[in-house]
Amino acid sequence: MSADPTGASSLALIVLAAGAGQRFGGPDKLAVPLAGRAVVHHVLATLDPLRWHQRVLIHRGEPAWCRAFADAGFTLVRNDQPERGMLGSLHLAAQAVQGAERALLCLADMPLITSAHILALLAANREATGQVVASRAGDYRGPPAILPLAAVRTLPPQGEGGARALLAQAVWVDCDPAQVRDIDTPADLLSIQGSCL
Repeated sequence: MSADPTGASSLALIVLAAGAGQRFGGPDKLAVPLAGRAVVHHVLATLDPLRWHQRVLIHRGEPAWCRAFADAGFTLVRNDQPERGMLGSLHLAAQAVQGAERALLCLADMPLITSAHILALLAANREATGQVVASRAGDYRGPPAILPLAAVRTLPPQGEGGARALLAQAVWVDCDPAQVRDIDTPADLLSIQGSCL
């Protein structure tokens, strides 16, 4: 097998897709069509071409869109307690990863992340000395981010904001604020639909 110049093959890939989605209302926001495919399949299309050590999807229920992730080689991990928040999902993912010390964390409801930004994170990770490598855009700080899994395992078992503690000494990779827009409400979806995809 040829060498991997990106460094992706040393990392696990974690996609979190188990949020309750309460602010969106009725339908599963990740299944809603956006520019010809489900919202969640945009992040898959961006990440799939790279050769990851392992691929893990944290989901809730058994949505039809999971099939594409299974076909792309993801380990599917069902989160039966989404009320435990993002930290609960992160711990499930860390438990599922085998043989990697670091992982790229992505959120399934960020459809505008580009391949170029993922490659920039990977490049920064090759130069980092164990720190978190995270995205920065305006006031935003967070995923996509490359995290040491040992640090993830020390976080509280549930909640939404606890992972921010890992960002204190992060290496930042700047990106356009449009890329880190997520879909929490129908208005967010309408706004993103107006973007160039």
